[in-house]
Amino acid sequence: MGAAELVLVLRYRKAVTYGFHALLGALGEHETATRYQVRFGESVEETARHVREAAGSRVLVLWSFYSPDAAALAEELKRVRALADGPHVTHLAGGVHATAEPVQTLDAGWDMAAIGEGESTLLSLVDAKGDPSGITGLAYRDATGAVRKTGKARQRPLDDFPGFGLRWDKFNALEITRGCVYACP
Repeated sequence: MGAAELVLVLRYRKAVTYGFHALLGALGEHETATRYQVRFGESVEETARHVREAAGSRVLVLWSFYSPDAAALAEELKRVRALADGPHVTHLAGGVHATAEPVQTLDAGWDMAAIGEGESTLLSLVDAKGDPSGITGLAYRDATGAVRKTGKARQRPLDDFPGFGLRWDKFNALEITRGCVYACP
């Protein structure tokens, strides 16, 4: 199969496994020409180790967190960057906080924020080998520092993907609905 073109490193914390499992369910069903690997960082040190070991590949470090955890995770992000970073590494925050507060998420140090349900956005990023050009559902800062939002992510019915990542043996309870009960964007 050859070396991975893209390495997805999940900052894998017990508090946010359901969201990651939904993404892994979609990824496991997705056919792509991109050679990729998925690695799970259960600590700052393990996350940084996975980033270092992926030298030579593009790396997307995926983070997901709720607003009460945002400050603590921003500190973790700084620690991971201090241990392992480079121009081939992109830190992408998703989940509730990144969707509700994408500018604050970028200000806290993430390279990109995923807005809304992330399956379609992640699959597009994998197909593009991590290049966010033309992919909807993201917020980032351009070269001038201005915030750019790429539009609403393509939404697909929950039934399009399994709710867990069989390939990676990651399971959770079945969700019959997701997102904000008040229909937040």
